[in-house]
Amino acid sequence: MKVQKINETPITQQDLEDYKNKISKLDGFVFNAADIDMDKRIISIRLGNIEDQLILVNPKPISKSDKPLVYFEKDTYKENKVRKTVRYPWFVLETDNLGKVEFKSDKQDWKDADEFFGDAGLLEAVLVQRALDAIDGIDITHPSRQYSETVVKDKTPGRNERVMLQGPNGEMEFVKNKKVDSYLQKGWNLI
Repeated sequence: MKVQKINETPITQQDLEDYKNKISKLDGFVFNAADIDMDKRIISIRLGNIEDQLILVNPKPISKSDKPLVYFEKDTYKENKVRKTVRYPWFVLETDNLGKVEFKSDKQDWKDADEFFGDAGLLEAVLVQRALDAIDGIDITHPSRQYSETVVKDKTPGRNERVMLQGPNGEMEFVKNKKVDSYLQKGWNLI
């Protein structure tokens, strides 16, 4: 799938016919006009046969779910590379040909990976978001789409850092971390 920023333009019936003819020769599930070197905002989803494909003309997102999720998508530029992406399980597009179109998963919680990746509504929503990103010039490596985990590690004090200890009689004292063991043996507690 080519990624190229395409501005909204009027799309004629002839443009649609040319698009349909060109993509009919392609194998796959989701296409956009940039895939066949057309400078138009057209997306099509083919989850069944060619006759059952959904064609979206000049799609614009108008609303989406509050809570995104992490999805796994194949990187088209790197062979055998899968990336974690941020996607939405529910969103609505406004199109010139169909009006408002809603894409959504029927579930909010999945019991396992098989159920998650087998959810046809979620798959369709993710595929349309990826195609929409492609005509908006956004790749899955873009910071707004790329998922990154922030790892929060418990901080352990360094050898010369001061820590607070409480004595058996309630007194408090700051000592270097390297001396804590001797205080703990005398009945002090680390705070």
